[in-house]
Amino acid sequence: MALRVMSVTDMRLEVLLEAARSGETVTAVCERFGISRETYYVYLRRYRSEGVEGLEPRSRQPLHQPQRMPAQIEEQICRMRKDHPKWGARRIRAELRRKGIEPPAVSSIHRALVRNNLVALSRPRPRPATQRFERSSPNDLWQIDATRLLLADEREVWVMDILDDHARFCLSARVGDGPTGKAAWASFEWAMRRYGMPTQLLSDNGTCFTGRLVGGEVEFERRLGALGIKMIYSRPYHPQTCGKLERFHRTMKEWLDDYPRARTVEELQELLDAFRTHYNEQRPHQGIADATPAERYRPLDVEPVTAMPEPLPDAIYPPGAILRKVSACGSVGYRGHQIQVGSEWNHYRLRVIEVEGVVQLFYGEQIVRALVLSPEVNYYPIGRGRDRILKGREPTAGR
Repeated sequence: MALRVMSVTDMRLEVLLEAARSGETVTAVCERFGISRETYYVYLRRYRSEGVEGLEPRSRQPLHQPQRMPAQIEEQICRMRKDHPKWGARRIRAELRRKGIEPPAVSSIHRALVRNNLVALSRPRPRPATQRFERSSPNDLWQIDATRLLLADEREVWVMDILDDHARFCLSARVGDGPTGKAAWASFEWAMRRYGMPTQLLSDNGTCFTGRLVGGEVEFERRLGALGIKMIYSRPYHPQTCGKLERFHRTMKEWLDDYPRARTVEELQELLDAFRTHYNEQRPHQGIADATPAERYRPLDVEPVTAMPEPLPDAIYPPGAILRKVSACGSVGYRGHQIQVGSEWNHYRLRVIEVEGVVQLFYGEQIVRALVLSPEVNYYPIGRGRDRILKGREPTAGR
């Protein structure tokens, strides 16, 4: 005997007819079918007033929803998502506010996109960082880094870009042949001629930026030293320190994916210039309360640099000169002694030269300290001990 497939409406009608057919009480029928007496009488009232159609499943949505999103707003949200498939709920909310529309909450916009099948389910995002840093004013700290791109013929090029830490303003994005010191300085000089100089510059430990991990200085560092700009570095294998630039690279590459690959370096540079305009002036940034970087980048007393100083030349040291890193306490270790040079030299690398019993510490051609060591003394604070300041004398080493 074939099975009879029943719809929900048929099952509800069967429940209503069972009491008259079997002679059981309503309570007994409800217990057997697993429904409450209240539900039974709801079905009965619908059946008496509307017939079999009254037993069809109905939506549980309330008839009156004062908090429901207006239909025209939801329609506009869906239209924005279709026109810009990469926009999420946060970006759509920011764009609605820019149009002068009081937007719903981010969660409400997301639910509207889900209702209209405009977002796909995704894995939960990792927990965001709990520690963040941001400088209080523009041009206090710039960040510099390089990222790799490919041209249409699969040729590899590199983009050296600079970001203002406070405003997330893209100061420079210049194409180069590789992550070299020459490319880094070209990008930095391009930014300085338009936006002035930063107080500090943050980079990773790439040799195009610093020689601190290989025991020396590179030209990029010496040029910054000539300008009086202090460099700070991320610790090795910790890209989160330069996280703003890492996230910027992702945004830039997603934007470039919407265009055909550039065939030449010149075409790529034109695309990057267009992207800078879009990123700085048109795209709201969630990290700065949905303002654009251009709206937040308001440096005071900006004087674009017109004359670039020459880099500090490499000093010529005599044989036997050694390199020592200044500790976090502002001291240099040499021959079992701790020589204090001051906290302003923390983490710098100084050359130590000993000539005729006089120990001299140099930074480039600048003499930092000179003194005579005593076997009975292990620690030499500044201004004490047997210092020889060498006033009026030329340094023993250097040009």
